[in-house]
Amino acid sequence: MKILLSSRGLFALGFVLLIATNAIVLSGVVANRSGEPESLIILTERELQMPGKVNEENSGLALQLTWRTLPGTKDENDHYNDRIPGWLGADKLTELGFALDDKLSLTGETSYHRRPIPMEVFIVLEYDGEPYREAMHRAEMALEKEQKALAVKPGDESLRRNVQWAEERVQRERTEETRLFAIDAGLDADRLREKYGDRSRYIIITGLVRPLYLSTENRDDVAGYISRLSVSSIHVPLNLRRTLPSRGNSAQSIGAPRYQVNLAFGKRLEPWIVSVQEIN
Repeated sequence: MKILLSSRGLFALGFVLLIATNAIVLSGVVANRSGEPESLIILTERELQMPGKVNEENSGLALQLTWRTLPGTKDENDHYNDRIPGWLGADKLTELGFALDDKLSLTGETSYHRRPIPMEVFIVLEYDGEPYREAMHRAEMALEKEQKALAVKPGDESLRRNVQWAEERVQRERTEETRLFAIDAGLDADRLREKYGDRSRYIIITGLVRPLYLSTENRDDVAGYISRLSVSSIHVPLNLRRTLPSRGNSAQSIGAPRYQVNLAFGKRLEPWIVSVQEIN
């Protein structure tokens, strides 16, 4: 026997479902923010970037969480593969549960095209630590190398452009590039927190990792790729938006950061903005 609902009944049912959904969402927010934050960290515009333009009448503003990794090679020019960290090699992938012997064979012509299923793990992000200092050092070494080459051939316009690009890279590292680096991963958040105890410096978050191949002239290696984090953007409450600039600079150089954000992560490793301050 079919039961037909009137339009009024359908409206009431939809209203009840909406209330139930909101209640579930709110209960999750309350659970996440109960007790002491799992981490409480101050980041700047370098790590939490604005969209290109802010609509003052739209409450949907979100800041983009910007992070990177340090490549394993010591080559000062290798700073492009910022989702393939040097620490995420075969041993770490095995520790994370990837059966490399079964799913990744480096023999045979078709092995390169195999795509193992990504796995969700806990990722550790470090703010303004040794990886950032090493990135700064590599940029400075790259500049020094280009300057020496130009000194040998001072009239070479190509070398002069290389020096200019290297100078711009150093400047970006000093004032613009994010200082938030992924430095470790694991299957147990509590064990990672024991290892990285400073909650004002280290963030623990979930993310997807998958193995891939890195080919060189002499051999192929297995490496890990962090395809994404569970959090890519963070909502800004309407009452905190007045501190932010009216326009972002996502399409161009941001220059020196204009604001800093007090960011908390809760029991469910989900973030929220506690406060925003202008940087003078």
